[in-house]
Amino acid sequence: MSGAAGRVLRELRGDILRGALAQGTRLTESSLCGRYDVSRVPVREALRTLAAEGFVDVRPGSGATVATISTDDAADLYAVRCTIEEITARRCAARVAAGGADGLVARLDEIVTAGLAAVRAGEPADLPALNTRFHLTMARESGSASLLSLFRQVADRIQWIYAANVDVQGERSWTEHRGILAAISAGDETVAAERAGEHIANSRRAFLETRPT
Repeated sequence: MSGAAGRVLRELRGDILRGALAQGTRLTESSLCGRYDVSRVPVREALRTLAAEGFVDVRPGSGATVATISTDDAADLYAVRCTIEEITARRCAARVAAGGADGLVARLDEIVTAGLAAVRAGEPADLPALNTRFHLTMARESGSASLLSLFRQVADRIQWIYAANVDVQGERSWTEHRGILAAISAGDETVAAERAGEHIANSRRAFLETRPT
């Protein structure tokens, strides 16, 4: 992919994932050319790639729109996440208990502190990326290459869902992050796993409650 198309792809994907371009938003080539200061060719290349990734819907005669994640797809993702998050939280706590996790707690604490500060400052735009960073750091610090790889495969979609209802998730989500971190810091594998599972269940419930009936 050309340099211009690569830049548009990164910026457009980022705008979708953080919610700057909400699900269902119409994406005209002219508006995107103006937004990213490029010609139509790189915009078309970026749209094709994002359509293949499932973030954009392109329909002949109707143009392109930001895709809307279905309830079923979201439910599947939350089910996968629950398993991953419980294991990563458990493994992080085990590493702390064994004394082999230099800096793990400090790195997670920095993210949680930033997340809570953003919530209380009324800056929700920062939260989707911080949320992904928290969970990605847990996966990385778990010491499992397989878990990290699995999380990376779904990280973009996790951020996308979180951005869609960030106002609902808000402080509840970051308070739960603080609780997970407390259990990890204490080296309590069971509680860390339980809190991670409850966090994902609560996130799923909050997502479903915002869906139109």
